[in-house]
Amino acid sequence: MKQKFKYRLSKGCKAYHCGPAYYGKINGVSYDTVSIWRKIFYYLFIAGIWSGIALSVLLVYLALTLPNIESIMNQTRSPSITILDRSGEKITSINDLYGDTVEVEKLPKHIWQAVVATEDKRFFEHCGVDIRGLFRAIYNNIKANRTAQGGSTITQQLAKNIFLSRERSIKRKIQEVMLTLWLENKLTKNHILSLYLNRVSLVGGKYGISIASETIFGKSVYDLNIAEAAILAGMLKAPSKLNPMKNLDASLNRMRVVLKLMYEQGYISKDEYETYSNYQYQKKSFTSNQTRYFVDYTMDNFNSIIGAVDTDVIVYTTLDNKVQKTAENVIKSYLNNDGEKYKFSQVASVILNNQGEILSMIGGSDYTQSQFNRVTQMKRQPGSIFKPFVYLAGVEYGLKPEDEFEDKLTSIGEWTPKNHDDKYLGTVTMAVALEKSLNTVPVQIARIIGLSNIVKTAHKLGLVDRLNNDYSIILGTSETTLLDLSSAYATFANKGYGVIPHSIRKITTSTGDIIYERKGSGVGRLISEENVNTMNSMLRSVIEGGTGANANIAGEMVFGKTGTSQNNRDAWFIGYTPNYTAGVWIGNDDNTPMSNASYGGTIPAKIFKTLMTYVIVH
Repeated sequence: MKQKFKYRLSKGCKAYHCGPAYYGKINGVSYDTVSIWRKIFYYLFIAGIWSGIALSVLLVYLALTLPNIESIMNQTRSPSITILDRSGEKITSINDLYGDTVEVEKLPKHIWQAVVATEDKRFFEHCGVDIRGLFRAIYNNIKANRTAQGGSTITQQLAKNIFLSRERSIKRKIQEVMLTLWLENKLTKNHILSLYLNRVSLVGGKYGISIASETIFGKSVYDLNIAEAAILAGMLKAPSKLNPMKNLDASLNRMRVVLKLMYEQGYISKDEYETYSNYQYQKKSFTSNQTRYFVDYTMDNFNSIIGAVDTDVIVYTTLDNKVQKTAENVIKSYLNNDGEKYKFSQVASVILNNQGEILSMIGGSDYTQSQFNRVTQMKRQPGSIFKPFVYLAGVEYGLKPEDEFEDKLTSIGEWTPKNHDDKYLGTVTMAVALEKSLNTVPVQIARIIGLSNIVKTAHKLGLVDRLNNDYSIILGTSETTLLDLSSAYATFANKGYGVIPHSIRKITTSTGDIIYERKGSGVGRLISEENVNTMNSMLRSVIEGGTGANANIAGEMVFGKTGTSQNNRDAWFIGYTPNYTAGVWIGNDDNTPMSNASYGGTIPAKIFKTLMTYVIVH
């Protein structure tokens, strides 16, 4: 039914403000459009006010629940312990999650250019959120029907990295945008980019492009060429999958993509693009893992000296890196050339100076295979290496090198030791008995001076492990460590003054404040000058015409003793010059016998000679 409506202006309202109003009835119901629109506008207005209030409250809440931005910006690592060798060269860092801090202004341009080219080419143009890039990413993802491209800017990625939580939620995304805008407002583009480069995680859960450079290329980030910068930039997409140490082909393919982007965006020339596209990655020449034995020993001592730290510290150690590398190469060579022939699979060595400073420590054949330190943790029977302590006890009792003994089977109770070749020389002097490493004469010395004097002498020189309470100890049946034996021999080299082995010279904060500094040996004279000269004379004879002939160095004063345990399970040589002492052990971890030709005077003595020759010359 056709309705009739009358036109009128709303009361109190001008037509150009309120427009026409209609009134009438539809199906018997009166309608006034002015009232309806007033109500709609009113409720929309009220809803808008409350929505604005709610949004403001929400934003305030989200802002208040943001992490402490200032503290997170300044938080770069847990306290680190940097370990240096005696020349100040860095060995390693402990507890250091972040590499050295880099600044974009100081980096070669191609480093940050590679990152910007591949991660955010409009980085220097947008305000933190790249709307154009976001829509482009959405379009490409829809077109590919998968997530083919990301839309996050470098600033957004930095904001993500600042958050400790990886929670996926609307709250988190809003906070991320808020933090992105905060970063762009507070910091310069260079500062943001620097923070980003120091926060990216590319290798092993550690952070920063500098530590990635050292790990992957073995060089400072400041020394990277264009191709190497492209490799690191390419890894940002998938650090584990694109690591050249793990997946070289994928890494190099990604590198070429980054180089192409750099060329297209004008960062590098066509010649540079073509040249570096043919780059061949060379694996880093890593510091040998053998140094880790020394590091572990040093950290044990560090913890006992100062314990936990709440600031970065630097540990100045006694390690001579050149001597250490020489020892590593020497031992590797003997293992490769003689290990199978002589049936040994492990070698351990340690070199000390007369102050007890450890210059080199090789705790085994391969740290990656076994972290057990055969210098400090392994306790084995020393065999004839123990005999000098028996002879020293005899000399201190009053015996002389020229005193004569009968080399023949001699029994103490039911125990009757034999010479290793079951041959006997008859009448010999005490000096000759030590030179030839006879077993019968130490037994006779023990009967004269008593077992307690031998034990006392051994303890005095630092063999603190429990010694068996029987006469078999004179032939080296009580287990001890290579380090303890070597430091005991160092007493002879140090003119009778005791030596305490150590690896830490000084500990400071990163700003140079001294926390700990070692001063003096802390041990006085243990052997009289006359008696130490007597022992040196006899131990020199071992080298000149006895079982240690393979350790002799022409033109040098070398002293020492060989040792072989029962059934050739252990072979030792410990010797010294006037300034240095070195101990060498070979054997097998499972205690299986070596060949009959494996005794202290063969491989161990030869290794000692090679090592000590280098130490003396350098």
